[in-house]
Amino acid sequence: MITVEKTDVDLRVTISKDAVPPKRLNALLDWLRLEELAQRSRLTEADADRLADELKAGWWAANKDRLIPSSER
Repeated sequence: MITVEKTDVDLRVTISKDAVPPKRLNALLDWLRLEELAQRSRLTEADADRLADELKAGWWAANKDRLIPSSER
């Protein structure tokens, strides 16, 4: 059973132990924490895209030798 109680400042969700497997519940809680962080972030979408491009470029630079044989470069 899952119940939700709404107050002036928060929501309280009660979930019986048998309602959701612990692994799924942890995944849900991780997602909620990430959503909370995203809401408070001042990172713009353009900044996020730029950061993602930098991370991808760094990953590729560090791993391309492992993935593409030297004979094909």
